[in-house]
Amino acid sequence: MARRQDLDLVLLAPNGDPPVAGIMDFGKWLYEQKSKARESKRKQHSTEVREMRMKMKIDTHDYQVKVKKMREFLDHKDRIRVTLIIRGREVLHLDLAHKLLDRLTQDLSDIARVEGRPRVVLEGRKSIQIMLVPR
Repeated sequence: MARRQDLDLVLLAPNGDPPVAGIMDFGKWLYEQKSKARESKRKQHSTEVREMRMKMKIDTHDYQVKVKKMREFLDHKDRIRVTLIIRGREVLHLDLAHKLLDRLTQDLSDIARVEGRPRVVLEGRKSIQIMLVPR
């Protein structure tokens, strides 16, 4: 029957009892499956983790530039790891670092939320890290 209709005989359920076969254009079916996979791949967005580094003694204009860039990343649905670098005697004033991070989270609170608590790394490269994720 499949040869007469110029189609293919395809096993649909080979493990069934009895096995089920169907008559279809197998090349057309494969093409449709590939195009569906391509379409779904095009619509999906992979999130990236971006990193933004800053120091405690950041000027207001530099701070605003970094906030603007973070907004762009969050609009693209990327996550941001903010690393606040602490140098020398700044380690004695961690409260100022936490105030700067609080100010940053307040400025971005409309489009981002903080995931987890600030991570303080005091060995090696001293820093405080927070992770911002889009709302």
